[in-house]
Amino acid sequence: MAAVAQANAGSAALGPNELQGLAAVMSLLARVGDIDALLSSRPSEVRDNRLHIGYSEAAERLNIPENWLRERISKLPHRKFGKFVQFAEEDLRSISEMHSVKPSMADGREGESAVMSLQPSKRSRKRF
Repeated sequence: MAAVAQANAGSAALGPNELQGLAAVMSLLARVGDIDALLSSRPSEVRDNRLHIGYSEAAERLNIPENWLRERISKLPHRKFGKFVQFAEEDLRSISEMHSVKPSMADGREGESAVMSLQPSKRSRKRF
């Protein structure tokens, strides 16, 4: 609002191009508010409030085959309601963390660069 008041106060100093540009900016700002309001009320983006999800959705969210989850369920965090296996958000995060790979130094040696640990193969050609 202060910018509009300043623009009105100094409108004598602004030319027609500047006023037209200011009007365009104000119009865009008004539309951004309308778009945000429309996006926040879209029915397709209704937040899923379920506590637990099944194999198929868990596999989809982890981007892995459902069969992979089923084969390894005894080693993965999950919830069990009778014979029904369910996953909570924490379970999915734990599964993801369990399988994260962090790069390490070659042969576990600290302080020595990986380049120094490279040695020629014993099968390399001998020079005459």
